[in-house]
Amino acid sequence: MLSQAQAAINPYTDIFVNPPKNLVDFPMANLASKSGLASTGAFWQQPQVQSTVSQVPWNPTYQTNPSSAPSSTISFQSYQNPSTFPSTTSTTTTTTMPTTYPTTRMTTKKNTETLWTTSKSPMKLSKNPKPSKVNQKSSKSSATSFDSAQLSVLSHRLLNDVLIIPSSRRLYILAILPIHQSTGQQNFECGEIDLNAVVRMAAFLEALKTINESNLLKEIGADIGAIIVDSCSTDLRSVADLYELLSGTNIQRSDLIAIIRDDSTYMPNTEQIMRQLSLPVINTFFTTHSAPQTSGTLPSMSLPIQSVVSALRHYQSTCVNIIFDEKYAETVSEFQKVALSEGMCVEVAIHVKNSSSTVAEMVVRRLLLSEARIVVALLSEDTWIQMTKALRSEMVIAGRFVFVSMQDQRWTTSRRFIESWPTFEQHLISIAPKNPINHDEEIKKLTENIPNLSLPNLWLKQFWSSAFKCHVDNEDMGGSNSFSRECATTQKLNISQVAPDVDVASISLAAHSIGLAFRSFVDRVCPGALVISLSDCVNDPFSGFHQSILDLDFVHHLSDIPVSFNYSTGFRDISLRINRVQFVEDRLQFSEIGVFDPIQNIYKDSSDTATPSARGSFLLMSSTCPKSTCAKELAKSTIKQQLPSIVKALTDVEIMIFTIFSVLSALTCLMCMYLKVISVSEYRNLTAITFLGLAFLSLSAPAFIIPPNGISCSLRKLLFPIAISITIAPVFVKTVLIWKSIGSSSSSVLIACCIVIIQTDIVAVWD
Repeated sequence: MLSQAQAAINPYTDIFVNPPKNLVDFPMANLASKSGLASTGAFWQQPQVQSTVSQVPWNPTYQTNPSSAPSSTISFQSYQNPSTFPSTTSTTTTTTMPTTYPTTRMTTKKNTETLWTTSKSPMKLSKNPKPSKVNQKSSKSSATSFDSAQLSVLSHRLLNDVLIIPSSRRLYILAILPIHQSTGQQNFECGEIDLNAVVRMAAFLEALKTINESNLLKEIGADIGAIIVDSCSTDLRSVADLYELLSGTNIQRSDLIAIIRDDSTYMPNTEQIMRQLSLPVINTFFTTHSAPQTSGTLPSMSLPIQSVVSALRHYQSTCVNIIFDEKYAETVSEFQKVALSEGMCVEVAIHVKNSSSTVAEMVVRRLLLSEARIVVALLSEDTWIQMTKALRSEMVIAGRFVFVSMQDQRWTTSRRFIESWPTFEQHLISIAPKNPINHDEEIKKLTENIPNLSLPNLWLKQFWSSAFKCHVDNEDMGGSNSFSRECATTQKLNISQVAPDVDVASISLAAHSIGLAFRSFVDRVCPGALVISLSDCVNDPFSGFHQSILDLDFVHHLSDIPVSFNYSTGFRDISLRINRVQFVEDRLQFSEIGVFDPIQNIYKDSSDTATPSARGSFLLMSSTCPKSTCAKELAKSTIKQQLPSIVKALTDVEIMIFTIFSVLSALTCLMCMYLKVISVSEYRNLTAITFLGLAFLSLSAPAFIIPPNGISCSLRKLLFPIAISITIAPVFVKTVLIWKSIGSSSSSVLIACCIVIIQTDIVAVWD
């Protein structure tokens, strides 16, 4: 008998009172398809508990005698009948149906349905359930309660989107994962299962298990649970799930210690709820929007932007185009600033307001009118799909554009992307984090663990069907989701082929970061205390807990460098790969072009070719726009921004020749001054001073030829006025003396007019 329940929760059926003997008879897929439910919730069974549930082969061959079914290399645990649990309050009458194909309802109920919980006695669910009494208690009493999570929800949808890993304390990580893809015009229902998300969820559960079994938490007698919410890559569904989770269960805000967001979909309403919760958030993707108390195991968009600009400048590109949607609205302005600082012209920046085909075709027409060949595409999934269709409908010639985009794991697994790649005839460059050395070993480990995970049967069936492009017996998933080939009785799971581009390092590091930060926070704030919830020691612990995350510095096998967070940004600085994406033999291939190092802030080409012009990447990433208006304006602004330098002026040949003649002229004037001084003429001193002024004028002449800089401007302001005064003053004195000796009134007026004219000319020239 199990100490904790391991069960699928689906209040629309009574299958849990008498589960089928074979997974072939499990009608959860049919019910989910007909009722619009995409998944089925479950409670996690601790791995160390020895289950008495028998192992059943995956997709066994339908036979009258189940014991004669062939053995399978992959098997999953069936769900335990809750009626075997003690203290049950419900009585049911069960009618077993004969083994037929297909199967129908297996039970007949006569009382209120009983939900599966991890508490001692299951609770009842009525059509209009009242709020749980635990919710009505104060936060103080809930903080000291050891009750496990009990779901009493107003909507049954939450039961199909939530997986709970219980904790003996009130310590839960809220993990938002896109287990299913979005579908429908309202983007509310769940679509096909995301193979990458299931693998990443397995990595998260494995990391959580490692943390709880380590001495890190055993020494303080704590263990961390998790609440996994299937966002289905939709904002509305995530908001509804989070609202009902916090209002319809005994899980309160004080029970949550942090949020791991593994869904990069643009979800403004969900982000608003997370801001109101004021919990530390760790993102596992390139973060596009800044938020308080938010960090990430991958860099923010600032680093990918810098890598793109550095790569383009490395290949001597001078202009690009940008297309973006609302998800990257804040990123575009930063890209333009970085591009301008690197001397790169952004010819066209187009905001794609929605993912309709009409808007996508208009964007393609506008790009065809531009001169730039490089297009930086900052688009979400739906907009990308429409853009690929628009390129085909507008009959754009092959290789006309080179698209640069953030690499998405669904490019290799999503059916919509797989169907669009054969007709995509443009070049594609992707930006992705560099995989650690031990990543392949971790994938092999997860391959062995995924079949043993206590997940909802429907999730596992959907994962298996999508991975091997087959269908399970008696499975009706609808015309668009069905596969014509029936799943074999024995299958060998290979994640490298099923999800070749999956990255499990970021979510594993996020789980380990929370565990290490929790221990560090407890040791710093309340050492030696029995921590039931995070708020036992401090009234507002979340800001301090976020600070503990930023202070982390540890070594992990899924990171080639020590794991630490940038204190100023809150995100990790890791190397990024620039890949060329090609569709070859019905499969995407990623070939590395270069690597961007954030520490040295440089881009390194991965090609072995010594000659830059011989590289294919050099020709691929090159884009110039000499005739565009943007390039001309950029050239003018570049000239204006260039500060003149005296060093550059001294290297100019023409300026040096003029300076030599000026120095020779000054020396000549000094020689003439010496000759006048030793002469016996009447006004020899005045004439000598005049030659001295001419010598100064000769020396100040190069200051007006050299481009403006600090030294030349100082010579213009100081040396020239002194030189002109020394030159004119003796002439004026000599003129006055001659005028007095003559004594003519008419000549005095003429001399005065000449002096005024000379001074006016000097002032006019100087101005």
